[in-house]
Amino acid sequence: MKKFNLSEIMKKAWELFRMAKKWSTPKSFSWALRQAWKDAKEAAREFTGIVRNVQVGGTFAHPVLVNIDMDNLTVTGNTFPVRHMMREFGLDWDKAAKAWTGSREILNALCVKYA
Repeated sequence: MKKFNLSEIMKKAWELFRMAKKWSTPKSFSWALRQAWKDAKEAAREFTGIVRNVQVGGTFAHPVLVNIDMDNLTVTGNTFPVRHMMREFGLDWDKAAKAWTGSREILNALCVKYA
């Protein structure tokens, strides 16, 4: 199964190359292709989505916005009814972000437990 859309990466590389030709120090096409691949890999590392009708501990908490990248986990939304479950999962409340956050290890443990 393909993980990347090669056509989109090549289109992005050509777009970057054409744009870079207008700069005072133009870049090569290899630079543009490396930059396009870098952007595609970074985009593949992150998942952000709204999960509806999440049932945790017999309580519906919906909608919940989940932001996952390869290093941390962030859960926002209507999580007040399940705040005790979030603590049991090992997530910490971040007042500044107004979200539950967790590390990569916690995310892996949750995936193993519930997947």
